[in-house]
Amino acid sequence: MSQEKIASQAYLEVAAAHGVEYVFGLPGTSGQEFIGTIADQEKIRFILAMHETCVVSMADGHARVTGRPQLAQVSTLPGSANSVGALYDAYRDRSPVIVTSTNVDTRIDGRDSHTEGKSLVEMTKQFTKWSAEVHRADRIPEYLNRAFKVASTPPTGPVYLALPSNLLGETIKVANPDAERSRITPRIAGDPEALAQAAKMLAQAKRPLIVAGSGIARAGATEELIKLAEMIAAPVVMEPRYSFLAFPTTHPQSFQIAERQPSFDLPVWGEPDVILAIGCRLIREYRYLPEPVIKFETRCIHIEEDPWEIGKVFPVDVGVIADPRSALRSLVDIYPKVAPSSEVKTERLEYLRKAKAQATAEIESRVTQGWDATPISAARLARAMDGLIEKNALIINESPTSKDIIMANFQFTLGRDYFSNSSGGFLGWGLGAAIGAKLASPKRRVVACLGDGSTMFGLQGLWTLAKYRIPLLVIVFNNRAYMAVKNQFRGSEERIRIAAEMGAEITGPEINFARLADTFGIFGQRVESPDAIEPTLKRALEQNGPALVDVVISQNTRKD
Repeated sequence: MSQEKIASQAYLEVAAAHGVEYVFGLPGTSGQEFIGTIADQEKIRFILAMHETCVVSMADGHARVTGRPQLAQVSTLPGSANSVGALYDAYRDRSPVIVTSTNVDTRIDGRDSHTEGKSLVEMTKQFTKWSAEVHRADRIPEYLNRAFKVASTPPTGPVYLALPSNLLGETIKVANPDAERSRITPRIAGDPEALAQAAKMLAQAKRPLIVAGSGIARAGATEELIKLAEMIAAPVVMEPRYSFLAFPTTHPQSFQIAERQPSFDLPVWGEPDVILAIGCRLIREYRYLPEPVIKFETRCIHIEEDPWEIGKVFPVDVGVIADPRSALRSLVDIYPKVAPSSEVKTERLEYLRKAKAQATAEIESRVTQGWDATPISAARLARAMDGLIEKNALIINESPTSKDIIMANFQFTLGRDYFSNSSGGFLGWGLGAAIGAKLASPKRRVVACLGDGSTMFGLQGLWTLAKYRIPLLVIVFNNRAYMAVKNQFRGSEERIRIAAEMGAEITGPEINFARLADTFGIFGQRVESPDAIEPTLKRALEQNGPALVDVVISQNTRKD
């Protein structure tokens, strides 16, 4: 039944009906009605931030853990403009974030009033599934309910709503939508004939390869992927530029490929003749490569819930629209009926054993180089973390040039999870995302691995971390440079040195992140010697509140 209420109250009621526990926000001068209504209730808690990048990233991190849409509240054009970068991250990684922004009072709209812009919708719509402005107070519950539906429907993604500030304070008399009656089951079963064809192709392959995408982890289908990979006896690599880890790195069929110079030509195994790509975009290129990652003669099966992604760049032989979990379960049922002889599987497993041994030996060879060096080897830091951090921890990463090193030296078993942004180029996401993730997983260890450049872009998150005493461990991989930038410079050593000094080195002054943490009342320690890594990490892990460890690491220069 409908009853009279303030529109902002209806907003919170709709949010609560969709399971929202927090609104992450920076209300601005137009948000007084909104904040006042939150103060009048106890179901939803408001988490204040010092910058909109942190606001949206916190909602993003919370959404990635829970799998449910989360709310970020900002203010008018300046707040919306500041949120666009983090909204872009959420869009690239299909994170169901709902950004709502107050807008100027409708009674002065069009008068070039304070914080007014031409169109908040036009500014944000390229980074969302749906972007809209509400023009009547009694439509606010309807629009917000639709936002939850759109954000959570495959392929998931962010939504933006502009809410004129005066409408939030108006009294309305309308029944709230029923949240349960607007939810959609996120399962898309694949065509049985196409899946049967895919199974036959995999069975007949000489050297099949599985390219696993972030969608598998989002769908909770890692165990199904493990079953299928073991049935086929095929190596598994993650898609380049992935955001969720979908296959344990400790599995004997797990192989790592470089993110910036990807190749599916594995040691011993060689180039695949058939690729099964599932739950991925296939592929996001970091830069132009003269030789395509997928060879023309390679046959390809691509299973993805978004039809736009199938055949987008590389040709496919079997394209199936399906969610990863449904498709993997079907393939697990179908494959045994067409599987080749046990001798074929035995041969594949022997090749895999040799390939894994060679890949492991190459990693160990790299790790021994500079093990005791100063600045510290990032591999040594990752291995120290691996030995001390719990086996059910969640690692959140925004250290772009250290990502491959972390994945090669930190063991991700089932239950030890990982996500990052897909390195779309917008920095500052990691700290806010880790705060949101920790609030969503209060009983689990959450660790944020941040590059020094990324940390500076999201530094305002330290204030929120300190204010709410969130027990998050932050590890800064401090190489004193924008290494992704530095690694792009070409020419003589002298030319690269001069270019790096102008546009990539973060020195003169050098940043001490431990001291910055201390100014916020956060436990902070700086590590400059390899022998100090473990004792410092142990002290940080023992803290009841937030902790930050600033580790001075060597620069991971390009090898190509």
